[in-house]
Amino acid sequence: MANGSTKRRPTIGMVTAGPLIELAGEQWRGVSDGARHLGCDLVCFVGSEMNHPDPHRRRANTVFDLVSPNRIDALVVWTTRVGQLLGPDDLQEYLRRYAPVPMVSVETTLGQWPAILMDNRHGMEQAVDHLIEVHGKRRIAFVRGPQTHAGARERFQGYLDSLRKHGIPVDPALVTMHGSFVWDPGTAAEAVRKMIATVEEPPDAIAAANDDYAIGVVSALEELGFRTPEDVAVVGYDNHTNVRTHDLGYVTGSPVSWVLRDVNIDAATPAFTTVRAPFHEMGFRAAGLALALVRGEPVPPLQTMPTELIVRRSCGCLPSGLGDHAPAHGRLTLSESATAATVADHLRESLGQSSEALPDGWAEQLIVELLAAGRGEVEGAEFLKLLAEYIRASARAGCEAARWWPPLFDLHRFVTTRISDAAIINDLWLRVQLLVGDAFATDARFTYLSHERHDQTVREAGQRLIASRDVDELTKALEHELPRLGIPGCHVMAYETAGTARVLVRYEDAALKTPPDTPFPSINLTPYPFRRDRPFSALVAPLYTDEDHLGYVVFEEGPELGWMYEAVQQQLSSALRSIRLMQELKDARARLEERVGETEAQLRQAQKMEAIGRLTGGIAHDFNNILTVVNGNSEMLLRRTPPDDPRRMVIEDILHAGERAAKLTRQLLAFTRQQVLHPESLDLRENLTKVHSMLRTLVGDHIELEVDLPENVARVWADAGQVEQILFNLAVNSRDAMPDGGTLRVSIANATLGPGDTGRIVGVRPGEYVVLRVQDTGTGMTPDVRAQVFEPFFTTKPVGKGTGLGLSTVFGIVQQSGGQIDLTSAPGRGTTVAVYLPVPSQRGGAPEPPYARRPVTHRGAGTVLLVEDDAQVRVMTRRSLETAGYAVVEAGDGQQALQLATAHRSTIDLVLTDVVMPKMGGPELVRLLRSTGVAPAVIYMSGYTTDEVLDDEVLITKPYAESDLLERVRQVLAQ
Repeated sequence: MANGSTKRRPTIGMVTAGPLIELAGEQWRGVSDGARHLGCDLVCFVGSEMNHPDPHRRRANTVFDLVSPNRIDALVVWTTRVGQLLGPDDLQEYLRRYAPVPMVSVETTLGQWPAILMDNRHGMEQAVDHLIEVHGKRRIAFVRGPQTHAGARERFQGYLDSLRKHGIPVDPALVTMHGSFVWDPGTAAEAVRKMIATVEEPPDAIAAANDDYAIGVVSALEELGFRTPEDVAVVGYDNHTNVRTHDLGYVTGSPVSWVLRDVNIDAATPAFTTVRAPFHEMGFRAAGLALALVRGEPVPPLQTMPTELIVRRSCGCLPSGLGDHAPAHGRLTLSESATAATVADHLRESLGQSSEALPDGWAEQLIVELLAAGRGEVEGAEFLKLLAEYIRASARAGCEAARWWPPLFDLHRFVTTRISDAAIINDLWLRVQLLVGDAFATDARFTYLSHERHDQTVREAGQRLIASRDVDELTKALEHELPRLGIPGCHVMAYETAGTARVLVRYEDAALKTPPDTPFPSINLTPYPFRRDRPFSALVAPLYTDEDHLGYVVFEEGPELGWMYEAVQQQLSSALRSIRLMQELKDARARLEERVGETEAQLRQAQKMEAIGRLTGGIAHDFNNILTVVNGNSEMLLRRTPPDDPRRMVIEDILHAGERAAKLTRQLLAFTRQQVLHPESLDLRENLTKVHSMLRTLVGDHIELEVDLPENVARVWADAGQVEQILFNLAVNSRDAMPDGGTLRVSIANATLGPGDTGRIVGVRPGEYVVLRVQDTGTGMTPDVRAQVFEPFFTTKPVGKGTGLGLSTVFGIVQQSGGQIDLTSAPGRGTTVAVYLPVPSQRGGAPEPPYARRPVTHRGAGTVLLVEDDAQVRVMTRRSLETAGYAVVEAGDGQQALQLATAHRSTIDLVLTDVVMPKMGGPELVRLLRSTGVAPAVIYMSGYTTDEVLDDEVLITKPYAESDLLERVRQVLAQ
């Protein structure tokens, strides 16, 4: 990470697992302090244990994917935290992804890379030695840690070493089996309960593999009626009790206040005698080794850091000063070798860096004043005044009051050995105890209130963050809350796609900055360098939910480490999830509003088309009746006119004009979905291949024709002739849109229409379809043209160049076929029309195709009941039937026909009836006839389709050719 100078500071990366409180926080602080001391930047990547059984916890490990040579020069891996569930070989294999970044392992060895270890074995040996040598314990139990934790295994070996050294045989019944893979106090508590339930004599001391387990040990002992340390001494390891990380029960003053858990603690739980793990020193040293690797300097392959035994109450000791230990029930051993200089040094060492806040010579002055008071040379008030002043000054520097106890005990013993009358000093010592006790209580109250206030601040920040509805509100919330939390920098990144992210919030140098608005590779962490005058430490944490990876956050280290970083991380995850849900809701609402707008437009268009259709259908029906008379009489006249008759040409012109008018009528009926279709199961590939040459001729040589007809396309349910008409009409429009040439592409493919898919037709059923696409590179259409393109008689062509019925005919055929149609076009970008035709379901036999005109070659026999409300059509039809030899009984409507049929019950062979008539239509007439027992054959006539159910009867469409009519009559009577 660049710092703005010509020479970039080295950046050390750290990989560890949360939570970052107490123990893990000390590890981070150790590496951070080491990096800062060496003039390096630190970026700490915090995830979870690899292979954790909880999927939610495993999601955190995506943060490790952000470790990259792009920003990291060397890597410190806290292997016991991230690799505890993997094992050394699997962890080593996992970390190969970071090559060629040099690495340093902490707590366990890691292949060829250098490692920093602690002396786990000797540390636990010291703790058990103390139980044996100082307290005389002989039945010492051991609560083992997770078997996957290398340090836990070494601590068990230290326990065995101490027993062997003192000649104490190992009792397997006093050694618990390893528990879960995490340091859970409940596991230790359950192990102690089982142990004591199975042994004849309980242990007199228990060594726990770490302080978390020691909590469980003490809780179980108390539950079983044993006192610690009076009945059973307890020692731990780590010098950390991670109370925040566990579900524990607390006593708040009365039995009814118990919050029962598997492990319960209270203020009476003794402070643990433990082995201090040098986590800070290990992290500090790891940073040094990492920098040496960056510089190419030689480094030792293995370094082991010493541990320190810390004696407290849980083993039965009181701290005695000068590093000595003594049982609480015995006399304190006085050190004969102690001098004023060693006592003064002990005072300064105990206070640590806080002693620098006190005036020079303060420790020596305290010794002189207490000696003078003890000899009676001065009043003790001056000593008490100085001590109170120094305690307050050290507290302002962050020193805990409890640190004063060991050196003051040392000072008390030093003075009492050098005065003859101890009465004065003992009286003064009581006042010292009251003074320090009051300071201790004040410190405890302040610490408690400070933690409470800090926690409240984090909770308030969380409430504001989680309540953010969009990025602007989140940014404002962070701007307000981060200064209260003491976090100087916070960079919130949201994933865009795999491998890319976008900056949502950029807060650095305690101020908001405008973030870049473009995505960037997430392995770069940020799209901008961090420019800081001094080395800094940053924490990278993942933002995620149970369902999704949202992004990550980069915190710059503030003055205080601890759980607030993870608290804010979790709050940001919740906030981003809420923001994403709100955005999805807004998008859904916008899509719904857009869909509603489209639907309303479609409905308006559908209503408009329906109105035009009703008008057009009515006109076409009447026009078909007229054309039936015109064309029928023309055919009859032609049959009776010799070939050399000069009138024959005139009659042929009349018939040709009638047929053209009939074609125009059929187009109008197609638009209004009233054309009679003959659908069947079609192979579009086969049908379109047959008309390829015709299509080639139709579009002309100046247009390149591309046809894509794959073999695996489903069959469709449609009228073959109408499909060809769709294709030819679309091709003609595309040809006319490319007067200077271009490309026309025709393709078919399988398709599925879902409930949310829309087109120009409303109410199309979801399901499987085949899409026929006709795409051109022509002039394209403007929005106003696109809106009207399917309306009848609408055309952009010059007068006389088109009827405006081509696309409206296509629209009607597709709609009547149960399909969908959509059109996309823009000026200069061509036009694509997509026609969706339904895939056939289980259907009955396909209707018979229409008959072509053929000459009349037979003589009929039988009686036909002709029912037609149009007199001219009825006369013309009767004439044709009688000429062919049939007897005809005619009626002008259904009611009259019913009366005639009753009168001629035994003589009627066929009913030839119009479908739609006043008073009574054809289908109703047929049903009534059959209900009375009359069951003649039936042929329906119609100029357009209706909603009437026609069963399986024959239907002939108007205007029909005389030959078609007579052929149908002959066939039906023959059956």
